[in-house]
Amino acid sequence: MMRKHLKPPGILMALILSLALAAFFVELNIAKDDSAEDSTVTKVTLNNGVDLNKPIIDISGWQLPSEMDYDTLSQQVNGVIVRVQHGISMKKKNNAAFQNGKDKAMDTHIQEFQKRNVPVAVYAYVNGKSEKEMREEANEFYERAEKYKPTYWWLDVEEVTMKSDFNQGIEAFRDELIKLGAKNIGIYTQDWFITANQLDVTPYNSIWLAHYGGDTGYWDTSPDTTIKYDLHQYTSRGRLNGFAGDLDFNRVSNIEDYNKLFNHGEPIK
Repeated sequence: MMRKHLKPPGILMALILSLALAAFFVELNIAKDDSAEDSTVTKVTLNNGVDLNKPIIDISGWQLPSEMDYDTLSQQVNGVIVRVQHGISMKKKNNAAFQNGKDKAMDTHIQEFQKRNVPVAVYAYVNGKSEKEMREEANEFYERAEKYKPTYWWLDVEEVTMKSDFNQGIEAFRDELIKLGAKNIGIYTQDWFITANQLDVTPYNSIWLAHYGGDTGYWDTSPDTTIKYDLHQYTSRGRLNGFAGDLDFNRVSNIEDYNKLFNHGEPIK
């Protein structure tokens, strides 16, 4: 998700930020083993064995199930956010989505991770050109994913798709999800996009911000914003055993945010 708007800073600045922030993160989230001669760190034991150093990944049909070792991947992540659709129609053929907008890999991705007790949330790329289309997209989103009982429903908002009243349009999407029975609805975007388009994000239960910094594959910077967010997508170049390609990595800063987004690491019943 969200690639074209991100511009990495200079290499030197990225390195400085990376070192400073890494030190800060270590101090907050891990405890040092004083008995280790090489100062090796020991990870804190958290609720349900959640290790906040593990990433949360978001995936779609661009990550082919045939290329994913779900057994290996499931041991390295805290949660997965799976794309359900790219709007309700595709103008051009797309290897990752059907003509009706449904993501080709959504069912397999969700089923395989849920079988391995990895909590799964879902997202939909918002592409409606009118309030009517926004509500139609919400209906398809809910119908396609509801049976899986996702921990969270995310609206992926990356472009203004309505000539006027775009705020009203995405609110119609959210409102329709609520009417259908969805709870825990969040919005994925960038802080500058919220400001530039005067988006009202207050109705959402959570905000997920993309901010890559140097896009190094590691967390090297956080959004410089007053907007309260719970989830941070920090790179599109993450690497894990079990998949040969790049992955989007996301992080929460504390166990409370993790529990909020992923139901304490427990399956939704």
